[in-house]
Amino acid sequence: MNRLKYIRITSLVLLSFILSVYSFAQDIPTVKDTTVLSDEIEEITITAFRSPYNILNTPAPINLILAQDLEAGNALTPVDALNRIPGILMHHGTFNTNRLTIRGIGSRSPYATYKIKAYFGEIPLTSGDGETTLEDLENTAIQRVEIIKGPSSSLYGAGLAGVLLFHPKTVVKDFVQNESTVASFGTFKNTLTAGVKNNNLTVYALGSVLNSDGYRDNNTTNRANVLLNSVYSFNEKSNLQLLVKGTKMKAYIPSSLDYDTFIESPESAAANWKSVEGFEEYNNAQVGLSFNRFTLNEGKISVAAFGRFRDLDELRPFNRLNEKSNYMGGRAYMQKIVSVSNSHFVLTSGVELFRENYEWQTLDNADGSLLSANNEKRQYENLFAQLESNFNDVVFLSAGVNGNLTRFIYTDRFLEDGDLSGDHNYKPVISPRIGLTVMLRDNYSVFGNVSHGFSTPTFEETLLPEGQLNTEIKPESGWNFEFGFRSELSNRFQLSASYYRIYVNNLLVARRTGEDAYIGVNAGQSVHPGLEAEFTWITITNNGLPLLTINGNVTIADYHFSDFVDLGIDYSGNNLPGTAKETWILGARLDPLKSLSVSARYRYNGKMPLDDANSKFSDSFGITGAEVKYSGRKGRVKIQLKGGIENIFDVHYASMLAVNAPSFNGVPPRYYYPGNPRNYYASILIGLIEKE
Repeated sequence: MNRLKYIRITSLVLLSFILSVYSFAQDIPTVKDTTVLSDEIEEITITAFRSPYNILNTPAPINLILAQDLEAGNALTPVDALNRIPGILMHHGTFNTNRLTIRGIGSRSPYATYKIKAYFGEIPLTSGDGETTLEDLENTAIQRVEIIKGPSSSLYGAGLAGVLLFHPKTVVKDFVQNESTVASFGTFKNTLTAGVKNNNLTVYALGSVLNSDGYRDNNTTNRANVLLNSVYSFNEKSNLQLLVKGTKMKAYIPSSLDYDTFIESPESAAANWKSVEGFEEYNNAQVGLSFNRFTLNEGKISVAAFGRFRDLDELRPFNRLNEKSNYMGGRAYMQKIVSVSNSHFVLTSGVELFRENYEWQTLDNADGSLLSANNEKRQYENLFAQLESNFNDVVFLSAGVNGNLTRFIYTDRFLEDGDLSGDHNYKPVISPRIGLTVMLRDNYSVFGNVSHGFSTPTFEETLLPEGQLNTEIKPESGWNFEFGFRSELSNRFQLSASYYRIYVNNLLVARRTGEDAYIGVNAGQSVHPGLEAEFTWITITNNGLPLLTINGNVTIADYHFSDFVDLGIDYSGNNLPGTAKETWILGARLDPLKSLSVSARYRYNGKMPLDDANSKFSDSFGITGAEVKYSGRKGRVKIQLKGGIENIFDVHYASMLAVNAPSFNGVPPRYYYPGNPRNYYASILIGLIEKE
């Protein structure tokens, strides 16, 4: 079936589905809805740069994910919500195997997310070597996500791809609620949340349990999360916030498949992982404590301390891995505001300190004998300063600089093959950023942004094949150049678009030496040009309320190696593996009643090269989903019912790629993680809310 015919059929089915549900909705009794509807697009405040902006005057490439977007769909993980943002591609293999790429950066990381920075409140989600784990986050606990795309290190340090800021939910009024979700593949999730607001103290608490058999063999997952977010206000100008987050996870690993198995029996697990019943099990606890003091003229002083403990056991076909890591650190900044006539100047300066102790060892699967034992101490300091100016609410300027010093100390504790210990200090990295927005009219602006960023090598990339430290390896660094516009017409239509080019130098190449072994080399440069556009349109209103809202976005990109020679092979001009030249999303939401909504969405992903040589490509695919949701309130009781279908047309596709997968002893490379076939979910939420 060609693409045009497929899109036409998809459109007709979605239209038929929406009209049939609208007809059914006329018979549903209306109760008071908990959401305030308006026929105007809500203005959202951006706080990523510590000064409040709205989406029109923000002098940077930034996107928002709101609470209602996170809670759409099955909401089992943030993967689906992140995949709706232009420029972002979240490869999703299983509940515990994901890789986030922003504008093509990070696409060549083997199995995890690297080269971004992420924070949950003041707690870093990024380890000392740049790995970020997002799949443990609870959508219900997140108020909104602010995504800065491209290098943006003036406030957040090393993050060549960008920064994700997850804002935890706080309490407006007392409540307690429970949500239960049942989904395909034996999936069940239960989430209990409660909030208390008493005088100067607010407490938000969450507990959740997720169990799933999974679509594939050896795919069972069990996860439990707890979270506490508490704010104590000493007075109107000072508060203390405590954020605690814990996760217990055991997930079996089906791993990736070769092409023939992917086509013929995608529900299978890789034979070697299934034979040992490979799994990953860990406990993870994080805590953050911050003190905030508002000073004269709306200035601010903030001091935060954070820490994490993680203990992991992973059974693999080739060995057993045990890891223990803990980190601690702090962030502090001071913000001062000066007003001169109709202009405002905001100066922010601060520091972030990070200390991590990482221990790991590998054991023989047969007899449990020790194969390796190692320790690494990772440390960095970030000094940052930022100046923001607002000239007559017409010109908005944001400029900043970050200075980073990173080092690590490696200790080899398995001395049977010699002592390979060593340490390495990277040269200080200075990263500037400047952004400018000009309001041409109240509802139309243009912006430009130039920024520098970098990412340090992972530990595996710093080792030579014999195990010694490679002190010659350098961090990846890059410059981002971008310009675009944002507009809002009649408060019912928003449109934005931007063109960007990111130049990456000292490209880090993960050169495979085994199924789970690779080394890193600086092999050249890559260029990441792209065009992004998105819109939201309230097309039809009914008595001043939105009836039909359409939204969509598109990314057209050509991420490629500009100068890349590895082991004598010239890959210059080839596209980066794991990236698509075009992705787009089209969604619609119908609100026939205050208490009822029907939504549908189509996501298209173009073909992607599987290796640096571009010798093979994955197939393009389009996934369609739909959801019906009823929400309302009767007195103090809140109720929400929703159900939906994902992958309506049962498309066979790869939801994640193991790029540059190796082939040893004649075994074909395993590039493919199969996406879920057609699947269903339903949930019920019941809550008790404080009286108005």
